[in-house]
Amino acid sequence: MNALEKKEGSGSVIPAHSIICRFIGPFLSIVQKWDSQLSLVSEVIEEWMSTQRKWLYLEGIFVGGDIRVQLPEEAKKFDNIDKAYRKIMADTAKRLNVVDCCTISGRLEEFVNLGLGLQKCQKSLNDYLDTKRRIFPRFFFISTDELLSILGSSECSCVQEHMIKMFDNIKALELYVDHTNRPVAAKMISAEGEIMEFRNVVYTEGRVEDWMNLVLQEMRRTNRYITKKATFWYGRNWHIPRTEWILEYQGMVCLAANGIWWTGETEESFLRIAKGNKRAMKEHLEQQNEQLSGLVVKVRQDLSPNDRLKFRTITTIDVHARDIIEGFVRDNITKAQEFQWESQLRFYWLKKEDNLWIRQCTGSFEYGYEYMGLNGRLVITPLTDRIYLTITQALTMQLGGAPAGPAGTGKTETTKDLAKALGLLCVVTNCGEGMDFLAVGQILAGLCQCGAWGCFDEFNRIDISVLSVISTQLQCIRSALLMKLKRFTFEGQEIDMDTKVGIFITMNPGYAGRTELPESVKALFRPVVCILPDLEMICQISLFSDGFLTAKLLESNFQNNPIMIGGLRALTAVLRMAGKLRRASPGLSEMMVLMRALR
Repeated sequence: MNALEKKEGSGSVIPAHSIICRFIGPFLSIVQKWDSQLSLVSEVIEEWMSTQRKWLYLEGIFVGGDIRVQLPEEAKKFDNIDKAYRKIMADTAKRLNVVDCCTISGRLEEFVNLGLGLQKCQKSLNDYLDTKRRIFPRFFFISTDELLSILGSSECSCVQEHMIKMFDNIKALELYVDHTNRPVAAKMISAEGEIMEFRNVVYTEGRVEDWMNLVLQEMRRTNRYITKKATFWYGRNWHIPRTEWILEYQGMVCLAANGIWWTGETEESFLRIAKGNKRAMKEHLEQQNEQLSGLVVKVRQDLSPNDRLKFRTITTIDVHARDIIEGFVRDNITKAQEFQWESQLRFYWLKKEDNLWIRQCTGSFEYGYEYMGLNGRLVITPLTDRIYLTITQALTMQLGGAPAGPAGTGKTETTKDLAKALGLLCVVTNCGEGMDFLAVGQILAGLCQCGAWGCFDEFNRIDISVLSVISTQLQCIRSALLMKLKRFTFEGQEIDMDTKVGIFITMNPGYAGRTELPESVKALFRPVVCILPDLEMICQISLFSDGFLTAKLLESNFQNNPIMIGGLRALTAVLRMAGKLRRASPGLSEMMVLMRALR
C-alpha cells in the first residue's frame, strides 16, 4: 500500500500537465476521464489507508480478547465492520488492477462508512477505558495498550508486570488461592525483595479496578498500623538496642518512627532548657552520636543486602538529624519557636487524629503511607534543605515547585526524596517536543484523583503553544484546591480531588531546544535554583553510612579529583564501588579501599 501511495502521488501530476498542453484537443475527453478516475483512486486509497489503520488497531482488541465480554455491543458492531472489510479485501485479491479496485461503484462511500463505524467503536472503547481509570486513577499512569492487556485478562496475575508503574518501587503482589478456593492478595513485594504483609488479605475477585482499590486501601491501612506499632515499641522497650528494633520493621516504617521520636526528643530538650537545664541540647547531641556509632558498627557486620541497605538509609538521615542538633548547640538555639527549628521537617503523631503529620514552617502535611520498599534516600545538604522549604511553602499556597539548574544537580531526585519523606507517590514524566496537552491532561487527572505528586522533567522542552493550554489546566486544578472542592470539572469531566496532590516542573535553562515559559505558567510555580551540590558533604556521609569510620579524613582525597568534575552521577558510582570493595575486602585499610574505588 505504501508503494502504491507513492506511485499514485507521482502519477497524478501527469494529467494536470496534460490538460494545459496546447495539443490536448483530440485527446481532451480521454485525459479528463483519466483525471477524474485518478482523483477518485487517490481519494479511495487515502480513505482505505485510514480505515485499515483503525481496523488493525481495533482488530487486536476485539477479536479473540476478553474485552468482547466487557463491551458486547461494540464487539457486535466491530464484527459487522470486520466482515465487510474482509469481504472487500477478498474481492481486491481477485483483481490485479488498482483502477478497477478503486472505481467500483460506491467503493469510496463504503470506506467512509467503515471509517465512521470504526471511529465510533474507538470512542466507545476510550469512554470505557476512561470509566475504568476514574474508578482506579492509577490506571492513568500506564499506557492504553497496557491497560487493555489488564482488562482483557481474566487472571488476577495480569497486574503483576505493571505494578512498578502504578506503585513506587513495588515489583509484585503475592497472589494465591486460599483454603476456601478464593483468590487473594496477601503481601506487597518491593523491587529489592522487602515484604509488607497485609493485616487483612484482599480478595481479588470481580472487576480488577475494584480489587486494586482494595489493595491500595489495605496497603495504606497496614502501613499506618505498622508505623504506629513501631513508634510505640520504640519508646516502650528501651532495654532493646535500637539496631535490633530496626531489624524488626520495614525501612520506611523505621524512618517515619525515627522522625517522630527525634522531633519529640528535640522538643523535650527545648523544654528542659526552659526549665533551667542548660546542657539539655548537648546531652541530646551526645545521644545522637551514640545512636550513629551503633548504626556504623552494625553496618560493618555481616548483614543481608536488604538489612544493609536499610541501615545505610537510616544512617544517611540520622547524620542530617545529628548535624541539625550540632548546629543548635553551636548557635545556642534554645527555643522551639526559632526559625532554625521551625524550618526543619518535623514529624508528629497527633493523638487527637491518631495519625502522622509533618510540619515545616507554615506547612502541615498528612503522611501518605505509600509503601515504597527500600528505594533509598538522598544525602541531605543545605541545598536539599532549601529546596524542601521552597516546595513545602509553595504547597501551602497551592502552587507548584520549579527547581531549575544544570543537569546532574539533583532537581528531580530532590523532589522525589521529599515525596518519600512525606510517604507519597511521585510520578516522573520526561517531557519532549512531541508532548501534547491531551497527554499532560491525562496525567494531571490521574494525579488529582489519587493524591500523588507529579514531576515533569525538562518541562521547558514542550512547545510554547502547548504550554499555554497546560497553564489553563494547571490553573483549573489550583482553583479547585483553593476552593477546597472534593470534586471539580477538569477537561469537560467531573473528577475527584485529593488535596495531597502536588505538581512540579524541572528545567535546564539555556540548553538548546528549550522554551521560555509563558508568564501564565511561571505564576503557578515557585522557582528554586539548583546549583552544584555539596559534593564533599555527600561523599563524607555516603562513606560514613557504608561503615567507613575515617570518612571525614577520606573525603579530603576526593578534593581536586577528576571525579568531582564529573558531577554527582560519577561520584555516586565511585561511592557505590567503595562500599562494595570494603565489604569484599574487610582486611584492607579504608584508605586503600578508597584508592582502589577511585582507580
